[in-house]
Amino acid sequence: MATLTVQGVEDALLEVCGSRGANSAQFLKELNLALPRLYNMGMWRDLLFEHVITTSGSTFTIPDDAESIISAVVDTDSTSTDHSYPRVIRSQFHDYRLTGRDDDDDTLAAYGIVDDGYSATVEEPVAGKTYSLKLQPISPATTIPASGKVHVTFSDGTGISSPTADHSVSMGGRFNCGGQASLTTSTTSITSISEIRVGTDELSAPVKLTWEETGSSASLVAATDLRQANQVTRYRRYRISNDNSDTMQIRALLKRKFKKLLDTTDVVYVSSLNAIKHAMLGNTADENADLERANYHWAICRSLLEEQLDSYRGAAKPAVHFAPDGIGGAIPNVM
Repeated sequence: MATLTVQGVEDALLEVCGSRGANSAQFLKELNLALPRLYNMGMWRDLLFEHVITTSGSTFTIPDDAESIISAVVDTDSTSTDHSYPRVIRSQFHDYRLTGRDDDDDTLAAYGIVDDGYSATVEEPVAGKTYSLKLQPISPATTIPASGKVHVTFSDGTGISSPTADHSVSMGGRFNCGGQASLTTSTTSITSISEIRVGTDELSAPVKLTWEETGSSASLVAATDLRQANQVTRYRRYRISNDNSDTMQIRALLKRKFKKLLDTTDVVYVSSLNAIKHAMLGNTADENADLERANYHWAICRSLLEEQLDSYRGAAKPAVHFAPDGIGGAIPNVM
């Protein structure tokens, strides 16, 4: 069946597995509690997607809606005829445990792509350059929301900003949304960011934060999709060997992560309504300390997802073949 929006799931399940007398707001809270565990139970149908990342640096981040890289192929010179080849994905700080870092602080090519933990920003500033920060709407919106706050803790190399002081004053990192086209810090000597945080009120629409290079029109992305109340940005970062700062193209198969559902039009990527139903019933049983019933519902939920995935594979299901006569494929057993 097709993947549904929050409203589609609510229409199908509100009276089936929602709390007694739950309204739309309560149902959305219960859905946001049940789905993260369901997303993390495995790589189910609709939870993998492909994404292309282009970088000239030795680090890169994956999109905010992705949990991790499953597989990746790399074209080390994206401007030429494609010469992509698979790269192995290593666990966090894999090279530190074996050989450390090489002399120029780069990742050795033999290690492939190494998990580097989390970063506060999508792109890092270029060493030796300084920046201001700009809060702006995300297309198709032309202005930032009429209310809400975004707090940024940054450094100019010598001091730390005040995330509660207005952006218009020196070393102030608080952006007060008021329906403007954009907001830019008065500080133009920013060299790093340690935290980006949305205020206690949810924004009516997502916004993004960019690095604006001092004395240039060049800009980099600092944060995307800032909206959820009390959200602190964390972007999954990876390292790759790129000694010559070539423009590399990384085609990655990514595992989708659960992002809090805010609107009725948000997509619920798990398409099995039966699995969602049992996940919500299991979560309700957990809250009522009924562990036996909770374990039953979560077991059924996993079984339904596995059945759906098995059916989805179709003719691509793995199979084992035995050849009693010694003929396996096109190569006979001549021994």
